[in-house]
Amino acid sequence: MPVILDACAIIAYLRDEDGGDIVESALISEECFIHAINICEVYKDCLSRGENKHEADQIIEDLYSIGLVVCEDMDTALWKEAASLKATIRRISYADCLALSMTARLNGTLFSSDHHEFDIIADKGFYSIRFIR
Repeated sequence: MPVILDACAIIAYLRDEDGGDIVESALISEECFIHAINICEVYKDCLSRGENKHEADQIIEDLYSIGLVVCEDMDTALWKEAASLKATIRRISYADCLALSMTARLNGTLFSSDHHEFDIIADKGFYSIRFIR
């Protein structure tokens, strides 16, 4: 089953935070995907934490080299599902809506540490969500 990673999951892995080992295991043994909007958040996190653009670029390239697949599509079905989620659950970010839309599209499991955004969705059982911590 494909694994979809949100920005929080990747950041946990990069920063050796709780749950990062779960993400590392998935990156090694599973087919892992992330939407371009979510990898954009990771890149912004690198820059915000003081890495320069060269270092941030290298971090992203390292993620690609271990097999992370970045999905850059934004077709009508994907953005409409994301917009429907956002309209229904206002506190969720568009980036997380896209991660959920990808999860549905790929029939996968979303890995995240973001209980604030995903608890209400996980409880309904419409999407497969695995909390890394």
